[in-house]
Amino acid sequence: MMYVELSHRLSVDAPLPPGVPTMQLQHHYSIERGDVSNLFVLQLSNHSGTHIDAPWHFVASGLRICDFRLEEFVFERPLCIDVAIGDGGLLERVHFEPHAERLGQADLLLVRTGYARVRRESPERYTLQSPGMSIHGAHYLADHFSRLRAIGLDTISLASMQHLEEGLEAHRILFRGDGRRFLIIEDMNLDFDLSQLRRVIALPLFIEGVDSSFSTVMGITGRDVA
Repeated sequence: MMYVELSHRLSVDAPLPPGVPTMQLQHHYSIERGDVSNLFVLQLSNHSGTHIDAPWHFVASGLRICDFRLEEFVFERPLCIDVAIGDGGLLERVHFEPHAERLGQADLLLVRTGYARVRRESPERYTLQSPGMSIHGAHYLADHFSRLRAIGLDTISLASMQHLEEGLEAHRILFRGDGRRFLIIEDMNLDFDLSQLRRVIALPLFIEGVDSSFSTVMGITGRDVA
């Protein structure tokens, strides 16, 4: 088996969606300055870097991140699909239909657009031009795949900044429903061979009173060893 890091590490220069405040990092106590220890003060949005959206992010009656149980962040039937889509493109029903049989068994859908590479090479393009989910694509996933508990993407957001209102509505469609237990993982790193992906663990930092939280996401690939 092999462990792969499917999340990006938090940093002060990481690309962020428009309107999300940049991360501030203060070296508050420093051994080099004569303090007895090192200690940092962080100021950042809970939607910085790789993070998990919970329903309350867009649905007033939706669940918050701390309302989910630990086991709900472990996915035993992940499915990664490749979708060739360009700048500002939208994920439509037609992109998911060829994978319908496997999607029917999946608890986590990972959509690999290839924009993890764009994140490294052109952060501004990644921020402003990443693809996103369409309304029709969101309806298809929400209406047809009852076992699906989460979706993850290698884009800045589920919403394309070029089609922002449509992307916001796509969030609401996936989250809508009283007590819906669904998660959206944004800004992932899927730039790996995931053909033998066996399990994904996406644990958030549990913070009381917030909608969502940043996360370290680990994938386990390869054959199970007895």
